Amino acid sequence: MKLRKAVALLGATLVLGGVIPSVASAATEFGDPCPAVTGIPTPYGIFAYTAAGDPLPLTAPVGGILTKWRIEVTSPGPPKAAAVTLKTLRLTGAESLLVTGESSGSIAAGSNSFAARIPIQPGDHLGIFGSDPEVGTPVCAGVAENKLGIFDPATTPGGSSMTASGESAFRIPVVGTIEPDADNDGFGDETQDACPQSATTQIACPVVTLSASATATKKLVTVLVTATTAANVTVNGKASLGKGKKAKLKGGTKAVAPGAFTKFKLKFPAKLVKRLKELPPSKKLTLKVTSSATNVAAAPSKKIIKVKLKGQGPHS
Repeated sequence: MKLRKAVALLGATLVLGGVIPSVASAATEFGDPCPAVTGIPTPYGIFAYTAAGDPLPLTAPVGGILTKWRIEVTSPGPPKAAAVTLKTLRLTGAESLLVTGESSGSIAAGSNSFAARIPIQPGDHLGIFGSDPEVGTPVCAGVAENKLGIFDPATTPGGSSMTASGESAFRIPVVGTIEPDADNDGFGDETQDACPQSATTQIACPVVTLSASATATKKLVTVLVTATTAANVTVNGKASLGKGKKAKLKGGTKAVAPGAFTKFKLKFPAKLVKRLKELPPSKKLTLKVTSSATNVAAAPSKKIIKVKLKGQGPHS
């Protein structure tokens, strides 16, 4: 088969030229951190099935978002900045694969790192293609038993390509960084998403600011609550009855839309009604009403207002 012959005939021309250590990362890395020393002129993109001596998982061990990829190049490096395209690959058969994403950059001697935002599934491969004929596609030295695959580098994300594999004394010097994506918004939770608890925003999770007002009748207090962002709001009340006794009022929990007023009713329990009837109108009890909510990151917000309740007994 023509593709298999292409793998077997991949030649080496020394164009890239000490070893630069890989950089540790808190996120999950996969691929191969070997330093590129050689460029091979080939019309195909290449990826690795095996890489003897590779300290990292060669394929994605977890799903998430590929937020960065890097290639280490030994000194003196290519004669000029060389264009390289990364392709994320998902095998769909013995001789077929799906290109799931791509990212491009120019490499030189040293550590070359490029930002990306590509969804990744466990088992995905990293493939590269160097389009500059003077430099070719960067590779590093390996053992003859390593197994490489090839693909059509013109295949765009979402497209399928035929592939073939064969033995080669090369390794593919590319490392990808995977970050989790807890809210499935397509942004890496560690460096791209400041609010991984919500798919609606990638900036810092918005704080819920509450506003409230209240009016009292003889049997209940009506509380109007509004919020700066949508939130489930709980309203409760507490009144001191004297001699260490207290009355608790429950207004329940309701969904409050931003900018809209939502009504809560706190009915007076029997012991509060009794106490108010013992007091003349010139006396008052203080009811402390607390409205509380949390934002998508569970950060709490509260608004406390005080309502004066007039005595309902006879005039003194």
